Amino acid sequence: MQIKDYIKAGSLTEAYQEYKKGDRILFAGGTDLIVKASGKKSYKDLAFLDISEIKELKKIKNEPAETEKAKKSGEPNQTEMIKIGSAVTLTELLEEPQIRKKLPLLWNAISHVANTQVRNRATLAGNLANACPASDCIPALMMLQAKVRIGNGTGARTVEIQDMFQDCKACLRHEGMLVRTCFYANPSVKKLTLQPGEIIEEIEIPVQTPGQRSYFFKLTPNRSSDMATLNLAMTGELDEQGRIKAVDFCMGGAFPRPICHKDLEKILLGKVPDEKDFYEYAEAAGKLLEGEEKLLADYSYKRQAVPGLIREGLMTMFLQVC
Repeated sequence: MQIKDYIKAGSLTEAYQEYKKGDRILFAGGTDLIVKASGKKSYKDLAFLDISEIKELKKIKNEPAETEKAKKSGEPNQTEMIKIGSAVTLTELLEEPQIRKKLPLLWNAISHVANTQVRNRATLAGNLANACPASDCIPALMMLQAKVRIGNGTGARTVEIQDMFQDCKACLRHEGMLVRTCFYANPSVKKLTLQPGEIIEEIEIPVQTPGQRSYFFKLTPNRSSDMATLNLAMTGELDEQGRIKAVDFCMGGAFPRPICHKDLEKILLGKVPDEKDFYEYAEAAGKLLEGEEKLLADYSYKRQAVPGLIREGLMTMFLQVC
């Protein structure tokens, strides 16, 4: 492994001071960086800046969420927000009871990431910051309408998660989107909207409501620890009459950046869950890939697989049929 230096920050202030020097790359779990560094010379002029033990970034907090309705009416907040520091590992999230109880979609997605050894090191913020189109966690965060708190050492801003990503068409051109063949040594430069010197401090996620149904599925070439060929996060909700009042999905491994597809919701809105309507929705979802035909290395396979995954997700959420 060829790197210029290794620096371990003892505080967030120290991390910002070091990071602003410019020849640093952030290191938390390092599960992707180590793989890339072992086979390439991408980091020979960069120092790894380790933020994994900074106390301010190791917290999981449960706080009231300030909704727009509460702001305007002055009424007490009725929703909760879970805030996850950028140095919290995936294993710590899996072992935190409130994550499984209040964010079951995220918990399910995290449980599919690689294997125990990787989850012991990897962080949710690192999974987001790596911005791989085949990420297991990003589709779930998109569906949960997460927000990202970003600092620069003198202040902070909060960004909707969908505004974090830039298109990375090159990522779809190589088979499997494997870590070792990733084109970008520093994803924050090419695949994120972060500004120089900015660090992801925490991820803010509204808890799932009792009526919100969710689904996650990961399709891999050989085994669950592989990078996803495709993965799917879905949410849906029924009204009091048992008709569909909300449905959306985010598909990993199919598009140049994470995208939700709320515009397809009109196909199912107001309808009693029915397999025939699910087929129509799923076929419309499959057609979305036709714009990526020249980008996807395995387009033919994915074009056929996506409708099937979507149908299974809808049936599981609304009809409890796999």
